[in-house]
Amino acid sequence: MWSPRAGASVWTPGVTASWNKFLKISGRITMLSMSYGRDTEIVHHLRPEPMTAEEAAAQNQIDDVEFEIFKHKMHMIGLEGKENTMRLGASSAMRFGDVAFGIFTAQGDLSICATGIYHHAVLGQLPLKYIVKHWVKEPSVGVSDGDSFFYNDPFYGGVHNADMGLAVPVFHEGKLLCFVGAAVHTGECGGSEPGGTVTAAKSKYDEGLLCPPIKIGENYQLKEDLLNMFAAMNRDPRTMILDIKARLAATRIAQRRILEVVEEKGVDFFLGSLRKVLAVTGEAAKKKVAKLNDGIYRQPRFLDTLGEENGLLKVDLTIIKKGDKITMNLEHSSPLVPDTPANSYFQGIIGLSMVYFCGWLFHDLPSNNGLLEAIDWEFPDNSFINAKGDVATSIAPLVQITFTHGMFQCGARMTYSSDPSRSVACWFSGFSIPMFAGLNQFGEPVADITPEINATGCGARFDMDGVNAAGAFFATMADCSDVETTEAGNPIMYSFRNYFNNSYGHGKFRGGAGVGYGLIVHDTQNFMLGSHGGGSKFPTTQGLFGGYGLPTLFLRKVKGSNFKELLSHSDQRLPHSLADIFEDGNPEEGAMEHDNISMVVEPAFDGDTMYAYAGGGAGYGDVLEREPEGVLKDLADGLVSHWAARNVYHVVYDEESLRLDEDGTRKARDEVRRNRIRGGKSYDDFMTEWSKQAPPQHILKYYGDYPIPNTTMTEAKPVLQKLAS
Repeated sequence: MWSPRAGASVWTPGVTASWNKFLKISGRITMLSMSYGRDTEIVHHLRPEPMTAEEAAAQNQIDDVEFEIFKHKMHMIGLEGKENTMRLGASSAMRFGDVAFGIFTAQGDLSICATGIYHHAVLGQLPLKYIVKHWVKEPSVGVSDGDSFFYNDPFYGGVHNADMGLAVPVFHEGKLLCFVGAAVHTGECGGSEPGGTVTAAKSKYDEGLLCPPIKIGENYQLKEDLLNMFAAMNRDPRTMILDIKARLAATRIAQRRILEVVEEKGVDFFLGSLRKVLAVTGEAAKKKVAKLNDGIYRQPRFLDTLGEENGLLKVDLTIIKKGDKITMNLEHSSPLVPDTPANSYFQGIIGLSMVYFCGWLFHDLPSNNGLLEAIDWEFPDNSFINAKGDVATSIAPLVQITFTHGMFQCGARMTYSSDPSRSVACWFSGFSIPMFAGLNQFGEPVADITPEINATGCGARFDMDGVNAAGAFFATMADCSDVETTEAGNPIMYSFRNYFNNSYGHGKFRGGAGVGYGLIVHDTQNFMLGSHGGGSKFPTTQGLFGGYGLPTLFLRKVKGSNFKELLSHSDQRLPHSLADIFEDGNPEEGAMEHDNISMVVEPAFDGDTMYAYAGGGAGYGDVLEREPEGVLKDLADGLVSHWAARNVYHVVYDEESLRLDEDGTRKARDEVRRNRIRGGKSYDDFMTEWSKQAPPQHILKYYGDYPIPNTTMTEAKPVLQKLAS
């Protein structure tokens, strides 16, 4: 396969403009009058579209009290849609809450959002704006009452192919009022590797199903020929089709509820109020930003994997807060990385920024794209965070959460002076997701992920520890379910799943613990097992204000393990936690290997085992300021090791009784502080020494110029969307 040099912009050949003017049929220009390639203009329409004349005329007729009732009622419709999607779906992500459900204006703007996963909600507008632009007036497609549209092209969805959406238009007496849509990660998309994430992808052609918005239903019926096509392109057709039908059923229920509101309040009130939600949100966001101190906040972050290959990539984030605007500048991030899946579209980066903006900074405002009226962005043209052409984006989630970690770090410093309670150490900002495919214990095809990513630790706060197994930072309302549910339809058993005491960052307040778990392949000889994640070489999550970051992630796998044989004899020596697997008394035997958390799927057989953990939260503040009693309680609860208690927190105590030696602790900590002072050096001396250091050259293969990659906005900026304001 031809590959460009690193940093080059790659473009798929399409129908050129010189051809377009000749491609006419029956005197009208059809879809052939534009390139069949991707629409590079519509993806810039992330902010609300300008208000229509009809929407503007309705604004003065909307009573404030009626508007508040409308907002609440529409949010309840959205929540019902989200819950119905979860209850009807089949994939792990759908059943356990990684669902974005939204109500969009007739122009495609997200107005009402009910979600456990903010970035999909905000990115969900791009496929709808594509539909409005290309299909509403296209005679061969059209948009009519009873239609349904499917999409999973990451260029419009912003993330990767496994993230799939479905939307329906809502009509009243022949008039298009709005759209309703649901976006969820489905665990398999037919790529060259199972599990929805192709760790070794070289281009988008390795990544499986790739659909720009396509009509899959008319007259309130799905098209069976298209469903049959989807099923044929997927290792787990049952889950794929059930997920599509779950999205459709939930959106149809929401459609019915919306029409009840329209019948009661009228079309003008509905259209005007749906638009007013966006306008009010945008103005409130700008007012809130204006109250923050102006300043510049910088946070470089690093990704340590390109999928199947180790390497260092830099996301260089600068946040500029001035007046009522926050600008995200990402110049000097690493170049585009062709022939690897470690690329992200810029729209996906903006989508992930909404995890911070919706959940933390603007937590008290409606979650919709009106918030982007207060946000601006600047991306370099030739960078892996602004993908072009045919490059693969399967592990774009890793790229995007590397950015998001920087966003949370900058946001914590930006907000501390005005509201310390919103200045929180980062949740686990990574992935640790087993992926699998094959035949289950019933001989049926399966392909999915396990849900432990929804059991990571919350970051520590300014006044308390983080929450253990709180969820996922990008899907805080999601759940990791119980092990029996995962075991019921998949050929795996859990040997254990509980808190891992080495999974979090230490500090004055420690991060919440993540979960460690062991998996056993059970009752199948036709199975593949791998893992999606990063942070095995460079920690994913940094502490705040002196708090510690997380340790690196790892996988341990045992081929031909005797675990099931020991289990059949109820051997009490078997490990009950991730810490136990490293103890001398662990009786498990077999071909033991350790691997990166980013691991290409490989054959696994009955009895093979795998061990990993979902990370905990980052620490906040100086470890020497942690109350010794808090350390002793964590020891009693098994949430900290004796080594960390003595060597990180410097607490002196009796190991048997856990009785604190207050005087000994004070003296030990005072000595550590004196050693810190003795080891201090001036900033100039530090920089002289630091500037001489560099990672090994082979690690910098894809990094770009070290230490500052030369990626800037060298090309002409595209014409950006006009602000609604």
